[in-house]
Amino acid sequence: MLKSISLLFLLLLVPACGGGAEDPQNPGAEKATDSTGQSQESIPEASGSQPVPDPEPEEPSDQAGADHPEPEEAPVVDGEGLILGSDGKRHAGTLEDPVPIDIDFLGAWTFEESDNPFPEHCLAIQGKVVKIRGFMLPDVDFENITRFHLVRSLWGCCFGAPPRINEIVRVTVADGKGVDYTYNTLEIVGTIEVIFEIQDGLIEDLYRLTAVQIEEKDFDDPLAPDEFDPSTGFKGVVPEPSF
Repeated sequence: MLKSISLLFLLLLVPACGGGAEDPQNPGAEKATDSTGQSQESIPEASGSQPVPDPEPEEPSDQAGADHPEPEEAPVVDGEGLILGSDGKRHAGTLEDPVPIDIDFLGAWTFEESDNPFPEHCLAIQGKVVKIRGFMLPDVDFENITRFHLVRSLWGCCFGAPPRINEIVRVTVADGKGVDYTYNTLEIVGTIEVIFEIQDGLIEDLYRLTAVQIEEKDFDDPLAPDEFDPSTGFKGVVPEPSF
């Protein structure tokens, strides 16, 4: 009799304590009790499962670049013989339509001695009429000057780095009528020669311009500080202008 009562007590105690009994419909699923006291089933993780890797990025197709080829560089001289100037437009290279150039046009390349060291765009202006701005560096005279060198920046020559050999233009006045020295900007029109030659072991001027028009402009030096005053800043460094 006593054994029967003990067995009955145990049968009533086990379900009440939730002692990890298995769900007959889902063996292996454990029961858990939430905050309300109701039991919930926790699903066991699948054994041997692996994380799904991220898809690899697709490489760009070569065909996409073929559909949009890079634009070809415009020729320096077109089929009509017009020359591409530093203004991005084409010109005939005549007195009526000179080719605008600047020191960057002439000197934006590395000079190396060879039979023909010049790039194509410099060779294209050989014998043509060009228009260029720059600053005067007199050779000897400061009055009635008939020959001088033109540079990008007077301030750079006096206080900065000297120009390279392909950043200097030798200017000769066509009619022999000299001009007086000025530190102001000059705009010059004339025929240019592009020549490489060596005399007595020295490289001669690469660019030689025969000027037919020389116009004096206001001082506009690209390298000078904004607050620089040429009337006082160049005193004792360059000759006093005679105007």
